[in-house]
Amino acid sequence: MDSVLLDTTVASLIHPRRRLSRLRSAFAHHMIGKTLAISFQTVAELWCWAEERNWGIDQREGLTGFMEQFVVLPYTPELAQTWARVMTHTRRRGRRLEAGDAWIAASAVLYGVPLLTSDNDFVGLDVDGLDVVCRAAPI
Repeated sequence: MDSVLLDTTVASLIHPRRRLSRLRSAFAHHMIGKTLAISFQTVAELWCWAEERNWGIDQREGLTGFMEQFVVLPYTPELAQTWARVMTHTRRRGRRLEAGDAWIAASAVLYGVPLLTSDNDFVGLDVDGLDVVCRAAPI
């Protein structure tokens, strides 16, 4: 089965509270029949949201359950090397890519998984091995 790597925003669209989102419907057809993967970076970002919003135990348990539906692409030393190549490539081209976005992009490159993103920072990035399957205006 084919896989697709969801950036943090796209992964959050799958949450039941977001089921009526217009943006969710714009991405849905890219996920049908696919194994949905997220980067370890997305796991950290989702937990950051819980911390920032002072979620209680029930909400945190819900977040844990929500993340169980994804395959989490792990950190490896090879991923760190790929991250360094992504960051260097973008800087040399005069582009600014946030570190978290670079971890997600590097995950897509290293694991050979297309990236489904709403982040316009990936437009025209031209990183070898990075396949951005959808771009949309950010939320």
